[in-house]
Amino acid sequence: MSSYSVLPNLSKHCSAVVGALAILASGAAFADSISPTSYSASLGIGESVTITKTVVVTKEAPTSALVDIVFVFDTTGSMGSAIDGAKATATALLADLNLAYGGGVGSGVAYYNDPGAGVLSTITTTSATTVATIAGLGASGGGDYEELGYAGISDAADPTTGWRPGSNRFIVALGDAGFKTPPTAAATTAALASIGADLIGIDFCASSGTCAFAPTFKTDIEGLGGVVTPSSTSASDIADAIKASIAASFEEYSTVTVGDIGGGLPEIAVTTVCTGADTGACVGAEAHGTYDRSVDRTFTFDYTFTRMAAGDKSFDTYALVDGGIVATEADRFGTTVPEPASLVLMAAGLLGLGATRRRRS
Repeated sequence: MSSYSVLPNLSKHCSAVVGALAILASGAAFADSISPTSYSASLGIGESVTITKTVVVTKEAPTSALVDIVFVFDTTGSMGSAIDGAKATATALLADLNLAYGGGVGSGVAYYNDPGAGVLSTITTTSATTVATIAGLGASGGGDYEELGYAGISDAADPTTGWRPGSNRFIVALGDAGFKTPPTAAATTAALASIGADLIGIDFCASSGTCAFAPTFKTDIEGLGGVVTPSSTSASDIADAIKASIAASFEEYSTVTVGDIGGGLPEIAVTTVCTGADTGACVGAEAHGTYDRSVDRTFTFDYTFTRMAAGDKSFDTYALVDGGIVATEADRFGTTVPEPASLVLMAAGLLGLGATRRRRS
């Protein structure tokens, strides 16, 4: 049986994963923050209000993050003895990540067979939808060795799968055999890079007896820049590696800002001006510098809300480190109603209008 491990690194984050994993394993509960943690106001159309947003990026790993994960299953006949284990691993992994990140993990399901590949369930934060899709999978078909894994992974990486702005993105492939074209390995690598996703492979070749066949599932996943773990690895260990990868991605950073990623529109527009950049410099909406988590760092921003259209609006503002969400606060806006004196004038005007209409009739 293969002895390789998921723990050394994920493709983008190298040895920093090991240190981040130690922090997570210690049970430390540190988090980056944005303050105030909430803001509410009433604005009339065209009115604006500016407040100060303060972001603190701590010296410890963040414990809140936006996570999207898509599971890609090999559903060919050779997975017949392994498909139940693959489904159980994916379901347990999703539950572990939801526990770690407060239940807001986005998840989806894709597959590849021979012929055919595609997305069965686009990304949703309703985990029950993903779990039900996984539960309905079976294994049949195929008939030759190499499978359409490149197609399944490329389909999962397509923007139409529903990847959320600012999310930390992972594709987890579960299979037992090497891949064939189309598409090419290069095209699949480009698809992964275009959405900034990490690839993890869970190898079931030991269950189906295909570990000695070439190309292997392991070599093809690694050829795409992914990391591979045998199917004997527990879901909790894989979840720990993903959490470590997220932490490691923020070990060093160069930009910090705040924004709503369009969430306030069309009723509320926001603009950001950096006013304090720790040891770096403010450039428009962003703090720019060469930062790391050796110390806590504080950043400040003037954040302006402008009412563009009528209607109550609730949305979130995010602290963004290198474009990734590390903290969230809640904004709530109502539409300004006329003051009592204005109501009197309005009533008088309506009465006058009524009298005029009566005279004209």
